[in-house]
Amino acid sequence: MKKILILFLLLLSVGCHSNKYEDTYYLTYFYVEDCLNCQHFKKNVLPAIKKEFGKHMKIKAYDMDDEKTFDEMKVSYQEHIDQIIDFNEDDYGYGPMVFLEGYFAILGAGNEDDYVEHLVRAIQGKELNKASKNEIYYYLRKGKLKQ
Repeated sequence: MKKILILFLLLLSVGCHSNKYEDTYYLTYFYVEDCLNCQHFKKNVLPAIKKEFGKHMKIKAYDMDDEKTFDEMKVSYQEHIDQIIDFNEDDYGYGPMVFLEGYFAILGAGNEDDYVEHLVRAIQGKELNKASKNEIYYYLRKGKLKQ
């Protein structure tokens, strides 16, 4: 019985130390409900992000077509866009526009595993992998990630 208890406590302590992230990160994204790439992001990419980061990723979403929150969204969207270095105005209003606060932004969404890898590499301070054909990286004026 003692051996089982010791084994249980050992497994419990190992499980508590297996968490990869200590900090909390903030992800803000803007989407359009009938946008296919936005739907892909919400259906496939967002669950992968939640699985990877769990409680260490706080997520705020803005529906760019929601009349009830339009004014709040518009202010937040503009504040976020203003952080970007060399923003292409032709991309204004497209989604999903995703900001890993303090790091960088991604317009569009490709493969969910690759997308999560972009976020992980940014947080680790590593060079990003090549963006997919459905993604554009944007760097932030005060972002930790540099071009």
